[in-house]
Amino acid sequence: MSVSLKLLNRFAFLNHVPPDAMKRLAARVTRLEAEPNVAVIHQGDQGDAFFLIVSGTVEILNAPDATQLNRLNAGQWFGDFALLDNQPRSATVRTVTRTTLLVLPKADFLWLVTTYPLVLHQLATSSQQQLRERDRQYLAAVETRAHQLEQLYSTALDITRHLDRDRALDAICQRAIKLLAGEGGQIYLRDAASNALMPQTANVPAEPVLRAGETCVGIAFSLGQVISKKSSRQLKRNEIAAPIQLTDEQGSVRQLGVLYVYRSGKHAAFTDSDCQLLELFASQAAIVIENADLIQMRVRQGQLENELQNARRVQQQLIPSKPPKLRGYQIASLWYPAKEVSGDYYDFIPFDDGRIGFVIADVSGKGLDSALFMANTRATLRAGAGRNDDAAAIISRANNALSNDSPAGMFVTAFLGIVEPTSGVCSYVNAGHNPPLVWRAQTQQLQLLTVGNRALAITFGYVYAAYAFTLEHGDVLLMYTDGVTEATDAQGALFGMERLEQAIRDWAGGTTQQLIQLIDTRVRAFTGAYPQSDDITVVALQRG
Repeated sequence: MSVSLKLLNRFAFLNHVPPDAMKRLAARVTRLEAEPNVAVIHQGDQGDAFFLIVSGTVEILNAPDATQLNRLNAGQWFGDFALLDNQPRSATVRTVTRTTLLVLPKADFLWLVTTYPLVLHQLATSSQQQLRERDRQYLAAVETRAHQLEQLYSTALDITRHLDRDRALDAICQRAIKLLAGEGGQIYLRDAASNALMPQTANVPAEPVLRAGETCVGIAFSLGQVISKKSSRQLKRNEIAAPIQLTDEQGSVRQLGVLYVYRSGKHAAFTDSDCQLLELFASQAAIVIENADLIQMRVRQGQLENELQNARRVQQQLIPSKPPKLRGYQIASLWYPAKEVSGDYYDFIPFDDGRIGFVIADVSGKGLDSALFMANTRATLRAGAGRNDDAAAIISRANNALSNDSPAGMFVTAFLGIVEPTSGVCSYVNAGHNPPLVWRAQTQQLQLLTVGNRALAITFGYVYAAYAFTLEHGDVLLMYTDGVTEATDAQGALFGMERLEQAIRDWAGGTTQQLIQLIDTRVRAFTGAYPQSDDITVVALQRG
C-alpha cells in the first residue's frame, strides 16, 4: 500500500467511498514531495493525473505572464478538469512552499468518479464554490483598482490648477494620502546645500531625512524606485515611498525628492498595486512641481525669455526622447516647436495586456498657455489609460475632464491609436485631428483614415466612436499635425496633402526613420527661409 487510509480520509469528498474502494485507491496513489517554486503541471500539457494536497501551498498561474489565478492549501486538490474533458491543462501549477502531494493516475481517477458519481458531484460542487469565491475576490480587487484610478485621475486634474508651489505641494501630499487610504504622509525635496531631504508640507510635522539613511524615504531616493515596508517589532507602521524624478533628453534621471505615505500596522500592508499607483502619482507630481517652479521663476525674475526657455526644457521631458522598442515594428518620430514652447505633443503608452498606444495631439493657440494645457492633456490621457480600456473610453474620459478645465476657446485635436502587436489590429479614435495615412505595402497604395470625431474640450459628454484597421507586414501608419500640411512658403502657398502623399510614394520601401527624414527635408525645402509658422510633429509606425 503506497499511502495510508488515514491520509486519504483527510479529503472530505472521499468520505462516502466504500472501504474496499479506498484500499484500491491507497494502493494506486503515490506520494510526491516538492520543493518551493517547482512546476507540478505545465499549461498546455495533456492531463495524466489528479493531485491532492497533503501539506503546503500551490499557486495556479496563467502562462505566459504568470498571472496568479488562485492559491490552494492542504486539504484541497487540482488537475481534475483536464481529466474530465480530456483537454490540455488550462493553467500552470507551481509550489509556493515545500509541498506534499498525493498523485492518482488518470485511469484510477476516472474509475473513481464513474463508479461513485457522488464523488464527482462533491468535486464539482467544491470547485464551483472555489470559482465563485475567486470571482468575488477578483471583482472586489477590480472595483478597488477602479476607485483608486478615479481618485488618481481627479488628483491629476486638481493639482494642475495650483500654480503656487506651496499649495501644489500640499495638494499632492493630501491627495496621495487619500489615494492610498493612508493615515499620514509627507513630500520631501532634496536640498542642494545640505544634501538632505527636507519636508515641504508645513502642517505635517516631519524631520529632515538624510539621503544615506536606511529609512523608507532615504532608500527610495537613493535607489530611485518605489519602496514599501511592512510593520514589524521595530517598525510599528506600514510605509511606502516613491521617488519624484524627471528624465532629460539624454536619459539622465534627476531626483527631485520623495512622496511618502504611511498607515498603522493594524491595517494591511501596501500592495504591488499601491506601489504602481504611487509611482504614477509621483511622476505627475514631478511635472507639477517643475511647472510651479517655472511660474514662480517668472514672478521673481520677470524675464519672459528665461521662463520660456525653462518651460521648453520641461516640455521636452514630456516628449519621448526616443521611440519604444516594439518587436516586429519600426517606430520613428520628429517634433519641432515653432516657438520656445509647443502646443503639439506625441506619446507612447504601454498597456499591461501587451498593447501599445500612440497619441499625437495639437492644442489650439500658441505660447505658454497652450504648452501648459498640453501638459494637462498628456497627464489626463495617461491617467485615463490606466484601466487598459479601449480607445473610445479613454478619449471620452479625457474629453469630459478637459471640458471642465479648459480656458475659454481652448481645445485639443488628438489621435489615439492602440495596436495589438501580434495581430497588427489597430483600434483608434480621431478627435478632430488631421486624418492619418496608411501605406499599404502589398498594393503600393495610400489609405486616408477619414472617419473622425469632435475635438477634445469642446463638448462635455460627447460620445466618441472607435474604428479599427489592420497593419499587414510592411504597412506604415503615418500620424502628423497640421504644421506639416500647412507649412507655408514665402508666397503664402501651403505644403498640402499632395506633397505629403508624394513624399510617402517616393519613399516606399525604406525605413520609418528614412520616411521621417524625407518628409522633414521636403517641408524645409518647400518653406525655404520663410519662418516656421506652426509646430511640426510626425510619428511613423511600420509593421515588419
